[in-house]
Amino acid sequence: MSRSHFPRRPDVDARRLARDLWRRGLATVRSTPGLLLLSLLMAITLWVFVTEEENPTLVDVFPTKIRVEAVNVGQSLAVANVLPSVEVRIAAPADTWEQLTAVNFRAIVDLSGLEGREQQVSVRIEVDGVRGVRVLEALPPVIIVNLEDFVTREVPVGTRLIGTLPRGYELEQATPDRLSVEIAGPESLVALVHNVIADVNVTGLTVGIEQSVQLVPRSEGGGEVVGVFIDPPAIVVDVVVRQSTLRRTVALEVEVSGQPAVGYRITGIVVQPATVMLEGTFERLQELATLSLGRVTVDGARQSLQVTLPVVVPEGVRAASEVSVLVIVSIEAAFGSTVLILAPEFVNVPSGLNVSLGEASRQITVVLEGTLPDLNALTTGDVRAIVDASGLGDVSETTTVTLPLSIEVPPGIEVADVRPQVVSATVEVQ
Repeated sequence: MSRSHFPRRPDVDARRLARDLWRRGLATVRSTPGLLLLSLLMAITLWVFVTEEENPTLVDVFPTKIRVEAVNVGQSLAVANVLPSVEVRIAAPADTWEQLTAVNFRAIVDLSGLEGREQQVSVRIEVDGVRGVRVLEALPPVIIVNLEDFVTREVPVGTRLIGTLPRGYELEQATPDRLSVEIAGPESLVALVHNVIADVNVTGLTVGIEQSVQLVPRSEGGGEVVGVFIDPPAIVVDVVVRQSTLRRTVALEVEVSGQPAVGYRITGIVVQPATVMLEGTFERLQELATLSLGRVTVDGARQSLQVTLPVVVPEGVRAASEVSVLVIVSIEAAFGSTVLILAPEFVNVPSGLNVSLGEASRQITVVLEGTLPDLNALTTGDVRAIVDASGLGDVSETTTVTLPLSIEVPPGIEVADVRPQVVSATVEVQ
């Protein structure tokens, strides 16, 4: 019988080759075990070297101090002193340093089994939330812890006002919702507490309010006592504020008596400032609409007056600031008018002529305006009706002409009207 020949499969050859290599490797290890250990050691050394080059380990003091906590304190004991903060020297890869915060560390002193006295206790540092950090030491490694009996006591509650109320308001009451609370802690610290104080801030308050305020234990001298517990730690204080004074702007007024000189009149009264800010109770201020400065007399005055007067406030109110007031009474001459009847006067009549007025031109009505003092001071001859006859030089026979009229007045007087404005005259040759 003939035998058939089939080609070998590749996977069969691969498995056979792997088994051969494995047998040869085991044989080599059995014959030379030192070579295996050397290779392994060199591989580990190479890995450590490469790792240190890329991410070296840094040894230093962590930049933030860690507050020491007491744990496992006996049920009847309490820590009487303030535990310090310590520095921590650590070793960690460079990239881990960048991730570290104070939250990753906890410094503790284990007080289990310790008695009530002052004693030295080792500080233990725990690392949480990060890997690869080795704690080398705490600085200092040992701290003093003072253990005392844990006691409780009831102390009174007081209130203290902080800040100031707005002007015009006053505090009527600040009443806590309880008169005493219980404090607990180390015996020596509890003995220092005289009372607990609720600091109530009243700055800017214009209405009553209920405030929830934290309590602070204080000694007889008023200093804060640290290290005791308060139950409850906060209370509610009922603050009642009432308005004691108000402010109101009140107009100032002045009384002017008498009369200026004849021909003068008062043209204005100015009060500077015109108002004053008063403070007082609501009821009292409601009664004041204006505030009188008193009286200024102008009898016979011929010019403006300036008088400085003090502000005198009535009983029960006060001025917000010292004020003196300038009162200006303006006085001016009064304007008026008057009517005069004048007889025209000829001037510059050429020689050889005789000029006479017609019947209708013998009286001239003149209306004058000016200040009353100036008008009242006019006398006979101050006002003239002038007819200039200088233009009649060429008249050679008797004739009737019309001539212009001009009115002469003293300074300050104005001519409002003239009737007639021209005159009729008869010219005769002598």
